[in-house]
Amino acid sequence: MSSIVKSLSDVAQSLVELVWSFFTTAGHLVQNTLSFGVRSVEELLNLILNFFKGLVDLAGGLASFIAGNILILGVIGAAVVGFLQYQRKQGNTVQVGNKKLN
Repeated sequence: MSSIVKSLSDVAQSLVELVWSFFTTAGHLVQNTLSFGVRSVEELLNLILNFFKGLVDLAGGLASFIAGNILILGVIGAAVVGFLQYQRKQGNTVQVGNKKLN
């Protein structure tokens, strides 16, 4: 008789564990789904922020590139004007093709 009671007790305990595992599985599913949603929103915001950070870095790099080019062209222009002034003071004429530059 005690083996019948023990077996029924084991069956009842197994059913309780089965029901408990359904609830824990459902809880983990909800928790993982919410965690996925939060991480997705977070990663989307990081993507947008990194995109605009890249645009700012690109604009800064482009601006420094353009400023560097303007500086180099200014130095070259000043050198050409200086050379023409030097040639003029020496009494030499600088001619390109059929056109005199000074």
